[in-house]
Amino acid sequence: MTKRLAFTALVMLLPTLWIQPPTGGAATLDRIVAVVNGEIITFSDLQSAAAQARLGLLSLSSDGMISHLPSSAPEILEPLINQRLQLQMARKRGITVGPEEVEKAVEDVKQKNGMATDAALKKALQETQADLDQYKNGLKDQIMILKLVNREVKSGVVLSEEEMRSYYEEQADRFLTPMQYRLRQIFIPIPGPGPAKTEEQTARSVADQLKSGADFQAMVKRYSGGPEANNNGDLGTVRADHMLPEIRQAIEPLKPGEFSGPVKTAAGIHIFRLDEIQPPKPRAFEEVKGEIREQLFFERSAELYEKWLKDLRARAQVEIKF
Repeated sequence: MTKRLAFTALVMLLPTLWIQPPTGGAATLDRIVAVVNGEIITFSDLQSAAAQARLGLLSLSSDGMISHLPSSAPEILEPLINQRLQLQMARKRGITVGPEEVEKAVEDVKQKNGMATDAALKKALQETQADLDQYKNGLKDQIMILKLVNREVKSGVVLSEEEMRSYYEEQADRFLTPMQYRLRQIFIPIPGPGPAKTEEQTARSVADQLKSGADFQAMVKRYSGGPEANNNGDLGTVRADHMLPEIRQAIEPLKPGEFSGPVKTAAGIHIFRLDEIQPPKPRAFEEVKGEIREQLFFERSAELYEKWLKDLRARAQVEIKF
């Protein structure tokens, strides 16, 4: 699986959130689980981050990718340590984040999690024992790291035309046009949500007549209820990856000139005639150049980020007390 960088999406970075004691109650003793260049990470930080991950408000991984939700606090410690190191470096570099950037990040999080209002986000955060202001502080940290990694890592990625052409040639199978089919159909609409026995009987009768040599165009005019009936049932060229699964399954075994059996969908019942198969063809380099640049940039950035983070960790003083 291709590794994902922490800077590829805000929600892939990890905010540090502190659990506050209830108002008027006694403070709960917390314990230190790690010290990163003199800054502490507490068990409360791990609990809060794990709770947010379970709610889907963030994903956790030291390299920005996650294949499962963390089930225990130790799984979260390494990402927290890496985040703390990056925050320290960002402050050292003088990177700042404005309030408008934080508000935009909040809106992004709400949209990705299907939350229409701040109230919905606040309600979700209640389960993590963190309030909205704390969460915004966490998002501010995320943006700060995003800017840092953009400056320290992405700015060092340079791609040449030669590299992209070489990738195009080596990965030629990835840059093909999709399989396409030239189709005609007889469409028998189903008028309502109830049983469609009459329509199904008609469709079977049409299919049997076609197998017996009935003229397709005549059958279109007599039975088809789709708009293409005025054009001899012609659907034009259809991409295989744009077809409904049940239609694609019926079309793929056919040879040009052959008919499918009745195919029932939510709209009605279809009988297809395959006129032509257009196999995949190589796409021109200029057409896919942007895709190649994006993929190579991602891969190179991932490699550089991993090395950069490893070097950052090697120079740090980290004491784990977990």
